[in-house]
Amino acid sequence: MSNKALPLTEAEFLAAPVEQIAAVAPTSMVFAPGGTRRAAVLSGIDPNGHEYVRWSFDQLISQFGMMFRLGVRNLFTGAITPNQWNEVGNYRQHLLGWVKKFLTGEEALEAYVRQGWRVRLAGWQAIPELEEVAATLVEKTPRDSPHTLWWWANPSYESVWDVLLAAAHRSGARTRDELIRAIYGEDVPLISLYLGFAKPEVSPVHLPPLLAGQVQCYWTVRPGYTLDETEFRRILHDYACLRPTWRPDKTGRAEGSLPYREAWLQGPTLGLGMRLGQDFWYPAPIAPPPASKDEA
Repeated sequence: MSNKALPLTEAEFLAAPVEQIAAVAPTSMVFAPGGTRRAAVLSGIDPNGHEYVRWSFDQLISQFGMMFRLGVRNLFTGAITPNQWNEVGNYRQHLLGWVKKFLTGEEALEAYVRQGWRVRLAGWQAIPELEEVAATLVEKTPRDSPHTLWWWANPSYESVWDVLLAAAHRSGARTRDELIRAIYGEDVPLISLYLGFAKPEVSPVHLPPLLAGQVQCYWTVRPGYTLDETEFRRILHDYACLRPTWRPDKTGRAEGSLPYREAWLQGPTLGLGMRLGQDFWYPAPIAPPPASKDEA
């Protein structure tokens, strides 16, 4: 995380020019969306057909383009996760074909080139059918670009470690940096922001263990690729302007909590939720903190 956080209020940050936002955006981040079929249904799209794939890709290009424009340089996201791989029914039967088209179909490659993105696929070794996809992305997308979209493919939680350990054995890597280069083919800046979906949970499948730095975590309940620029700017404002509270000399810092005694002693537990219908978890509402003594 940058140590040069802009001294802006949220309102000022939302209205700030792109150059100011980009100066404090994370160099590398994870976006782990979920609920893409939910987003489709809410938009009147059949989640079991090819229209869903095309619609989702258009949404993805727009949202990832916004994140890159606001300063992200390495964006990590999932092409295949264990939950998808372990499904049954129509979705699972079409999953591999959809992913291949999603990543390296003619329209996808044209979009990547048009946007000027390097695109890479990590973890394909766990799904040999994706080897050609990984090679095509290297061949058909720019070799030099300020923006790299990193897809990952993890059919199981164990596959993350299988790929990592095999790379260590094959390369003889003895350090973290050497192993990063063995797996990703280059040096990759560590991830400092994680944006997930719905339930606050993290695993090596969603946050690559080798690349996890000091990671600030956020979760949205907006399904699929429906996060807009205003909400992403709010996340970046929190990341850059509100979360950097550490200081080397903590003399008197603890005493600063006294005016907010009730807020700390009666504060909420992040992660508590409720059900929406029978199938969906949703975060429980959080009440604003009690007023400080100075505000009372």
